[in-house]
Amino acid sequence: MPSLARLAETAEGSRGSREIGHDVEAFEQLKRVLADVPARDFDLTNWHNCACGHATRDAWFVARGFSSCNDFGRAAAFFQTSRREASQLFSDHAQQPVTPAEMIQRIDDFLAQPPTAVEPTAHERRQAIIDGLLIKANKAAQKARRVAMVLVSALF
Repeated sequence: MPSLARLAETAEGSRGSREIGHDVEAFEQLKRVLADVPARDFDLTNWHNCACGHATRDAWFVARGFSSCNDFGRAAAFFQTSRREASQLFSDHAQQPVTPAEMIQRIDDFLAQPPTAVEPTAHERRQAIIDGLLIKANKAAQKARRVAMVLVSALF
Protein backbone atom coordinates (compact mmCIF):
# COMPACT_ATOMS: atom_id res chain seq x y z
CA MET A 1 0.00 0.00 0.00
CA PRO A 2 1.40 3.44 -0.85
CA SER A 3 2.19 5.42 2.25
CA LEU A 4 0.87 8.82 3.18
CA ALA A 5 4.42 10.10 2.84
CA ARG A 6 4.52 8.94 -0.79
CA LEU A 7 1.17 10.64 -1.38
CA ALA A 8 2.62 13.78 0.20
CA GLU A 9 5.64 13.57 -2.12
CA THR A 10 3.33 13.10 -5.10
CA ALA A 11 1.23 16.09 -4.08
CA GLU A 12 4.31 18.17 -3.34
CA GLY A 13 5.88 17.47 -6.72
CA SER A 14 2.66 17.92 -8.63
CA ARG A 15 2.36 20.97 -10.84
CA GLY A 16 -0.63 19.92 -12.94
CA SER A 17 -3.60 17.73 -12.36
CA ARG A 18 -3.06 14.17 -11.20
CA GLU A 19 -5.25 11.14 -11.22
CA ILE A 20 -6.00 9.70 -7.84
CA GLY A 21 -6.00 5.91 -7.65
CA HIS A 22 -7.97 4.98 -4.57
CA ASP A 23 -6.47 2.53 -2.10
CA VAL A 24 -8.91 -0.29 -2.75
CA GLU A 25 -7.34 -2.55 -0.12
CA ALA A 26 -7.85 0.11 2.55
CA PHE A 27 -11.50 0.50 1.53
CA GLU A 28 -11.99 -3.28 1.62
CA GLN A 29 -10.49 -3.36 5.12
CA LEU A 30 -12.77 -0.51 6.15
CA LYS A 31 -15.78 -2.48 4.93
CA ARG A 32 -14.53 -5.45 6.99
CA VAL A 33 -14.36 -3.23 10.09
CA LEU A 34 -17.78 -1.69 9.46
CA ALA A 35 -19.42 -5.09 8.97
CA ASP A 36 -18.87 -5.76 12.70
CA VAL A 37 -20.03 -2.35 13.98
CA PRO A 38 -23.52 -2.27 15.50
CA ALA A 39 -25.70 0.52 14.10
CA ARG A 40 -26.07 2.03 17.60
CA ASP A 41 -22.26 2.53 17.74
CA PHE A 42 -22.04 4.29 14.37
CA ASP A 43 -22.42 8.05 13.98
CA LEU A 44 -21.10 10.13 11.08
CA THR A 45 -21.36 13.32 13.14
CA ASN A 46 -18.77 12.11 15.68
CA TRP A 47 -15.14 11.47 14.62
CA HIS A 48 -14.79 8.75 17.26
CA ASN A 49 -17.82 6.77 16.05
CA CYS A 50 -17.68 7.41 12.28
CA ALA A 51 -16.22 5.01 9.73
CA CYS A 52 -12.71 6.42 10.12
CA GLY A 53 -13.01 6.46 13.90
CA HIS A 54 -13.77 2.76 13.97
CA ALA A 55 -10.90 2.12 11.52
CA THR A 56 -8.41 3.86 13.82
CA ARG A 57 -9.09 1.21 16.48
CA ASP A 58 -8.45 -1.71 14.11
CA ALA A 59 -5.04 -3.42 14.07
CA TRP A 60 -4.76 -3.41 10.25
CA PHE A 61 -5.18 0.38 10.11
CA VAL A 62 -3.04 1.10 13.17
CA ALA A 63 -0.20 -0.99 11.71
CA ARG A 64 -0.28 1.27 8.65
CA GLY A 65 -0.18 4.48 10.69
CA PHE A 66 -3.89 5.31 10.64
CA SER A 67 -4.37 5.53 14.39
CA SER A 68 -6.19 8.84 14.56
CA CYS A 69 -8.45 10.77 12.24
CA ASN A 70 -10.29 13.97 12.98
CA ASP A 71 -10.42 15.66 9.59
CA PHE A 72 -11.17 14.82 6.00
CA GLY A 73 -7.61 15.60 4.93
CA ARG A 74 -6.20 12.67 6.91
CA ALA A 75 -8.94 10.37 5.63
CA ALA A 76 -8.29 11.53 2.06
CA ALA A 77 -4.56 10.98 2.38
CA PHE A 78 -4.92 7.49 3.82
CA PHE A 79 -7.57 6.26 1.40
CA GLN A 80 -5.94 8.11 -1.51
CA THR A 81 -8.91 10.23 -2.43
CA SER A 82 -9.31 13.95 -2.83
CA ARG A 83 -10.40 15.88 0.23
CA ARG A 84 -13.67 16.66 -1.55
CA GLU A 85 -14.31 12.95 -2.19
CA ALA A 86 -13.49 12.08 1.42
CA SER A 87 -15.90 14.75 2.64
CA GLN A 88 -18.68 13.49 0.39
CA LEU A 89 -18.09 9.86 1.32
CA PHE A 90 -17.52 10.13 5.06
CA SER A 91 -19.83 12.97 6.08
CA ASP A 92 -23.56 13.23 6.60
CA HIS A 93 -24.64 15.82 4.03
CA ALA A 94 -28.25 14.62 4.09
CA GLN A 95 -28.28 14.88 7.90
CA GLN A 96 -29.93 11.49 8.08
CA PRO A 97 -28.62 8.65 10.25
CA VAL A 98 -26.42 6.28 8.25
CA THR A 99 -25.90 2.66 9.26
CA PRO A 100 -22.65 0.74 8.81
CA ALA A 101 -24.38 -1.30 6.05
CA GLU A 102 -25.32 1.91 4.23
CA MET A 103 -21.73 3.16 4.59
CA ILE A 104 -20.47 -0.10 3.08
CA GLN A 105 -22.84 0.49 0.15
CA ARG A 106 -21.55 4.06 -0.19
CA ILE A 107 -18.01 2.70 -0.37
CA ASP A 108 -18.99 0.14 -3.00
CA ASP A 109 -20.72 2.85 -5.06
CA PHE A 110 -17.72 5.13 -4.68
CA LEU A 111 -15.25 2.44 -5.77
CA ALA A 112 -17.40 1.63 -8.81
CA GLN A 113 -16.77 5.16 -10.13
CA PRO A 114 -13.60 5.72 -12.17
CA PRO A 115 -10.88 7.78 -10.46
CA THR A 116 -11.05 11.45 -11.33
CA ALA A 117 -8.29 13.80 -12.33
CA VAL A 118 -8.05 16.55 -9.75
CA GLU A 119 -6.01 19.68 -9.40
CA PRO A 120 -4.62 19.70 -5.86
CA THR A 121 -4.89 23.04 -4.17
CA ALA A 122 -1.92 24.55 -2.37
CA HIS A 123 -3.68 23.76 0.90
CA GLU A 124 -4.16 20.09 -0.11
CA ARG A 125 -0.48 19.79 -1.07
CA ARG A 126 0.62 21.30 2.25
CA GLN A 127 -1.83 19.13 4.18
CA ALA A 128 -0.61 15.98 2.43
CA ILE A 129 2.96 16.84 3.42
CA ILE A 130 1.92 17.51 7.02
CA ASP A 131 -0.07 14.26 7.13
CA GLY A 132 2.95 12.35 5.84
CA LEU A 133 5.17 13.89 8.50
CA LEU A 134 2.62 13.07 11.21
CA ILE A 135 2.50 9.45 10.06
CA LYS A 136 6.31 9.22 10.20
CA ALA A 137 6.36 10.81 13.67
CA ASN A 138 3.65 8.43 14.89
CA LYS A 139 5.59 5.40 13.65
CA ALA A 140 8.80 6.68 15.27
CA ALA A 141 6.97 7.21 18.57
CA GLN A 142 5.57 3.68 18.43
CA LYS A 143 9.05 2.25 17.83
CA ALA A 144 10.49 4.33 20.68
CA ARG A 145 7.74 3.09 22.99
CA ARG A 146 8.54 -0.52 22.08
CA VAL A 147 12.26 0.01 22.73
CA ALA A 148 11.52 1.69 26.05
CA MET A 149 9.27 -1.19 27.09
CA VAL A 150 11.99 -3.73 26.22
CA LEU A 151 14.57 -1.76 28.20
CA VAL A 152 12.29 -1.37 31.21
CA SER A 153 11.38 -5.05 31.18
CA ALA A 154 15.07 -6.01 30.93
CA LEU A 155 15.96 -3.87 33.97
CA PHE A 156 13.18 -5.17 36.22
